[in-house]
Amino acid sequence: MKTLVLALTVLSLAACQGDTHEAAHEDGDDHTHDVAPASPDDILPKQMVQATPVSPAYIQLANNVSVIPDIRQAVESVGVLTHEGVFGPLLFAEELRAFFIQLKPGMYLEEHPHPTESLVYTVSGSWVLCSEGKRQVMEPGSLFHFGSGMPTGWEAPFSEDALLLVVKSKEEGSAYEPYVQGLREMATDLDAQRAEGTEFYFHELAPDHEAIEFARGVNADFDEVLSLRY
Repeated sequence: MKTLVLALTVLSLAACQGDTHEAAHEDGDDHTHDVAPASPDDILPKQMVQATPVSPAYIQLANNVSVIPDIRQAVESVGVLTHEGVFGPLLFAEELRAFFIQLKPGMYLEEHPHPTESLVYTVSGSWVLCSEGKRQVMEPGSLFHFGSGMPTGWEAPFSEDALLLVVKSKEEGSAYEPYVQGLREMATDLDAQRAEGTEFYFHELAPDHEAIEFARGVNADFDEVLSLRY
């Protein structure tokens, strides 16, 4: 009897999936597997594109198909250190761009708005997301979205680096060289802001700052992070 119930359940799920698939096509989903084979003259050989001072190494698998096997290696090959973290490009697509941010222990970034929305995935390490004065510890595997103009900030009260993968819409004319040049200009601008008194690290905050109080609650060894100097 149990076997019969299991079989009926499986068939029911399959039927539902079929109905969903058909409904998707009826709703205008243009996904199809009916694609004409490419001409041999149009097929490129798989090749490794070497890293440059402004771009990471990646595999060109096929026409318009690029692969970075491990973005953690890309962090080591290209990146610009700023007071907001280490930034570097990953892949620029047709309408999207992916880059990384590596937060160093002890970094603090006050909430501020961003002109375009983003999806942010935590690859490794832990950190704290802050928005509207509310805080959330972000762990490896976590994903979050913020909308255009929405203020967010981040804090790094833990002893290890946190690596973030960011996906945004591609800006018109965006390419590796101008993107990295923009990061270098940002680093210079942040240096000036820090010289004028903007806080970018926990040790620059008042001892009773709410970010420090939260940090002590999520990391028993926070004093070691607080003692770091940049």
